[in-house]
Amino acid sequence: MSLSTKQLERLLDKSEFDLVARTRSRAIGDVPDADLPDLAKTLRERRDKARDRARRQRREFRGKVAPQGTEAASDNSGTKAKADALTVALKRVGAEQTRRTEKLHQPSQRSLARKALALKQRQQAAQRPTSRTADTGMKSVTTRKTAKSGALDHGGQRSAMHRSKFAR
Repeated sequence: MSLSTKQLERLLDKSEFDLVARTRSRAIGDVPDADLPDLAKTLRERRDKARDRARRQRREFRGKVAPQGTEAASDNSGTKAKADALTVALKRVGAEQTRRTEKLHQPSQRSLARKALALKQRQQAAQRPTSRTADTGMKSVTTRKTAKSGALDHGGQRSAMHRSKFAR
């Protein structure tokens, strides 16, 4: 679920909010290619820190570990939401890096056009006949079935005689 800008401002401190704002859909296109790995590294560090703090707070209010401050944490929902927001921003940076590397490896329009032309020429060459004479045409297929009457030269004679003798 995407958080609004007001919710992000409430959850994150100023430097973290600026990092997350740089990963928004319109702003991430302006980030140079060289800065994307640094942005991802910073976001990953901040996310790991928030995630570790959320885990510690959860253990504190469950009574598994001694409180880090003067009293035990009563809830970790804010810290967990902060870690989630940083995770979403980190995923956006990773997706942008993947998109940019795939864009670099895409073939050019010129190479695609040449490939299409070669395919078209190869198909046209296969469809053209090798000579100007017609083929021999259909060939007759001899049947290996025997006639119903048993006579090889008078096929069907017995059944025709049988129909004519008896009433229907």
